[in-house]
Amino acid sequence: MQPVTPTVRYVTTLPDTIAMRTPILPFLLVTGLLPRSSHAQDHVTPGQFTFTVDSGLVYGWDTNYVGAIDTLRLDLYKPIGTSEAHRPLLVLVHGGTWLGGCRNDPSSGVVPLAREFAGRGYVVASVDYRLGWHKDDFVQTPAGPPIWPDGYLALYPADSAEIKRALYRGMQDVKGAIRWLKARADQDSICTDKVFVGGESAGAFVALAVGLLDRPDEKPEACMALPDAPPPYSALLNATELECQRTTYTVDSTMLHRPDLGPVAGDLNLNGFDASVIGVADFFGGMPYEAFTQDWIQGVDTPAIYLYHQTCDGIVLFHSGKPYTTLSANCDLGATPWHYQYPTMKGSGRVAAYLAALADPPVMTTDLDPCDPFDTNIALFECLRYANNGSYHFMANVPLRAAHLAAFWGPLADDPAPCLGTVIPGQDSDRPSIHPQPALDHVVVRSGSLRPGDPFSLFALDGRELSSGTCNGAPGEVRVEWYGDLPPGTYLLIVHGPRLPVVVKCLVGP
Repeated sequence: MQPVTPTVRYVTTLPDTIAMRTPILPFLLVTGLLPRSSHAQDHVTPGQFTFTVDSGLVYGWDTNYVGAIDTLRLDLYKPIGTSEAHRPLLVLVHGGTWLGGCRNDPSSGVVPLAREFAGRGYVVASVDYRLGWHKDDFVQTPAGPPIWPDGYLALYPADSAEIKRALYRGMQDVKGAIRWLKARADQDSICTDKVFVGGESAGAFVALAVGLLDRPDEKPEACMALPDAPPPYSALLNATELECQRTTYTVDSTMLHRPDLGPVAGDLNLNGFDASVIGVADFFGGMPYEAFTQDWIQGVDTPAIYLYHQTCDGIVLFHSGKPYTTLSANCDLGATPWHYQYPTMKGSGRVAAYLAALADPPVMTTDLDPCDPFDTNIALFECLRYANNGSYHFMANVPLRAAHLAAFWGPLADDPAPCLGTVIPGQDSDRPSIHPQPALDHVVVRSGSLRPGDPFSLFALDGRELSSGTCNGAPGEVRVEWYGDLPPGTYLLIVHGPRLPVVVKCLVGP
């Protein structure tokens, strides 16, 4: 992963009588500005809180695959009765083959999962994102009425690039939603350093991309400018949804353009905050092949990864393959199989194996649900079994999955230290920035209050002062250099400005 450049998220006023070299962590504990770990909120136990839901909040607008403007909304679940000023945030992404689904569909796993985590004290955002992709130019005997529901007519992509482009647009939108939510952290009592993202099916692909795809050289070639898509075969249903409302486009030549999709961060809500997360949950999704060839999984800031899948999933294969292969190849009932033009995707099983084989793997857990694989020797009976069991493509036992995920993320959600990255209400709200991140031997801190010659201290999270000195650089953009090798990890940097100390989280790593 690319080191991110996070916005500085903590500025506080310390009493003038405190000496410049007073260890900052013990001081914050004594004064009560930082909660003691023994008093940390429990974010694992279910049902602790009721919650409100702010529905349909607009977080942005962007251009969809045919050039129309989509209004992007989210629902925000906020616990009632918690006294935490800096609560963890979970952003949830619905599924639907990048064609359908919505943030508030009660039949999906996203809504019950949002309720589960809001009851544990998380602020939860369930988001919509741009959907849709161009259809094939010729499909002999497409799946559709009278044999299949008409929605199956929409399942024939023009080529594998269309799926990758839809995934990429979704990733850009969710990153924009995260920045939008971080910017209103004080309003919603959110800790901007405790942000998690999760999704189901197509939304899980999006969530993993949000957490892992962050360097320009990781951008898939399919998301560069491409030749125009072919005019869709007239028998196909050129439909997509937004907010669970279907739109069927009559596509003209101007709607077939496939421009460059822009930077991996997107261009939505570029407000000074980053879209970094510390945890990702994948529910029966996975990653495209490029995630492995371009090494999305790298860097000291790689989030903690949770992987859930039913092992015989017939839509997103547990190991590797094109989505829908099981059903499309074996249960097409005389229709043209619809998986041919999909890209090869790696399911949760293959992702887990890849991560486990790394020399320095990220923090990861698997929550796998075993089921009998499809037996092609008795395809007719197996098709009936899959039809009666939702193709094993769903979140079985949501409360249990929520319990497993909450326990995995618990140490991150409960830890009070990262929320030194949050402005203390009523104090100075100046928000400097720090780069590069991670750093090797120096960082540049941008803030109008800082000047060359200001003293600095670098601390380990246990309060030990590891380095000190004076800044150089220029007014408003000071350079902090330390001497000696530091192991990769998270540190606290305090620059003692003329008005107040500025405390920032600093990542150190290769």
